[in-house]
Amino acid sequence: MYDSDSLYLGFDLSTQQLKIIVTDEKLAALNTFNIEFDVEYKEKYGIKKGVIVNEEDGTIISPVLMWLDAIDDVFNKMKQESFPFEKVVGISGSCQQHGSVYWSSSAKDLLNGLDDQQSLSEQLKHAFAVDFSPNWQDHSTGKEIKDFEDLIGTEELARRTGSRAHYRFTGLQIRKLATRANPEKYNATWRISLVSSFVASVLLGKVTEIEQADGCGMNLYDVSKQAYDDELLALAAGVHPKLDGVDVNDPKYKKGIEDLKAKLGEINPISYKNIGNISPYFTRKYNFHPECKIYSFTGDNLATILALPLLPNDYLLSLGTSTTVLIITKIYNPSSQYHLFLHPTIPDHYMGMICYCNGSLAREKIRDKINEKYNVKDKSWDKFNEILENCHGFHSKLGIYFPLGEIVPNASAQTKRCVLGENGEIIDVQINEKDTEQANNNFSIEDDVGSIIESQTLSCRLRAGPMLSKSTDSKSPTPQPNGDNLHQKYKQLVSKFKGELYTDGKQQTFESVTARPNRCYYVGGGANNQSIIRKMGSILAPTNGNYKVEISNACALGGAYKASWSHECEDNNKLIGYDKYINRLFETNDDLDKFDVEDKWDEYFDGLGLLARMEDNLKHD
Repeated sequence: MYDSDSLYLGFDLSTQQLKIIVTDEKLAALNTFNIEFDVEYKEKYGIKKGVIVNEEDGTIISPVLMWLDAIDDVFNKMKQESFPFEKVVGISGSCQQHGSVYWSSSAKDLLNGLDDQQSLSEQLKHAFAVDFSPNWQDHSTGKEIKDFEDLIGTEELARRTGSRAHYRFTGLQIRKLATRANPEKYNATWRISLVSSFVASVLLGKVTEIEQADGCGMNLYDVSKQAYDDELLALAAGVHPKLDGVDVNDPKYKKGIEDLKAKLGEINPISYKNIGNISPYFTRKYNFHPECKIYSFTGDNLATILALPLLPNDYLLSLGTSTTVLIITKIYNPSSQYHLFLHPTIPDHYMGMICYCNGSLAREKIRDKINEKYNVKDKSWDKFNEILENCHGFHSKLGIYFPLGEIVPNASAQTKRCVLGENGEIIDVQINEKDTEQANNNFSIEDDVGSIIESQTLSCRLRAGPMLSKSTDSKSPTPQPNGDNLHQKYKQLVSKFKGELYTDGKQQTFESVTARPNRCYYVGGGANNQSIIRKMGSILAPTNGNYKVEISNACALGGAYKASWSHECEDNNKLIGYDKYINRLFETNDDLDKFDVEDKWDEYFDGLGLLARMEDNLKHD
């Protein structure tokens, strides 16, 4: 199994487990090891599904010492199976994004002096000013969201940091700790790590810098300037002039900013270069080679895109209970409705991320109504798919289906159906939701089938378009045929809807409306339904194909691939294009399944307009 002399480890520290995947220099996945937190540590740490929940205030945290136990325990499991640690030449990985770890002043000496005869958790129990890390599910920082967005502005915060304020983001968590949860522990904090740099630090035996791509998820880092934003640091540290009453000329103001900068440390720029050799603790205890290199860890979503040969203008659509769309782009065009991070391996590029709450749940509700009408007894998709496959092009009917309150666009739970008239008039259709017959001249339950797939896909198209505009100078341009005809279609669109279109408060342009992706990859449970992804593919109509992807352990694989790519770059002393490097795997295996679709891209201009107008009138909490 381990014939190669060069092995790579990819970590994935998620909410409920620590997983390590082993690959070789040919990118072959050789083995996987994992520790499930609830199985191993439920009693010891009082966790459930990997976390401790306080229902009263919305706090959701993970014990940091539990993660140290997991590192030792997964390596011990590998040792019991005679894993050849001495062959590992590089380690990288992914960790749950937005979690933060607060080191005490004792951490430096404790990490440097680890004894291989004792466990990590026993030796490092005094290395933390705070024993817990906020989990990405935490929603205890509502006050801090209001503070950040009232003072900075939602769109301005997104412009600077790539995202609006979110409960889980590190800057808000720091402010909560520094101003109201426990200022004493904040003051006792020597350094602050993200979970990704925390794991890398443990492996190195010294605290390392926050990785630049993952650092974009803090609401503290100015993505365009690639530097910390002093105003946001002042806000996080509790010394903001307007909110905290600290005058900019007061020494306390400058000291608060500088102290937080020191706690966060420098940002580690995007690079293939290693951040050091593995700690002697691991060489003595597990027989790692002393020259085994540690490469910067990144966030889990960022690692996911490293598991595929994604090029600029490619989409990765994860179709699960929720829908997540990841986009590789050279354009920094931020919005409060999605996230933009620096790309972890491709210089001067970004990863856009759009997160929809209503994914498969919304589709399943319509499937169930169809099955009820046609007396289908189980949860079969057959009738739904049969109807969907007879939907060819846009038929001037569209619905928005939010059984749960939606993130993008920000709206309360609701269903809205509309019909577009010949002259651009929009007819709001009211239907009794309990009536599966839905006797209405304008809209039927059968219309809901095509309508939900169309609206979900068009929402992605509206929001992804601005990230793709003006991107024809990238390695994979998105050429548009019949340019004059497209200009005419755009003029007709504006005319029909009596003015320019806006999405999330931002104006759509000819470039954004007519931008097409390069390739689309579909993963997750929903991707197993060929009828659904063929329909989505016909609306998105990428210029270089649609692909269904079978890939497991994407985050851990992305980490392992990042390690092997970095190692090869170092061996050659030059940057090797990551997409070219990773493509060697997918040229020869069956993980990418290309499928053909009807290209209906230019038939959905009216659908874009109708959806934009419908969103203008959604209900909000």
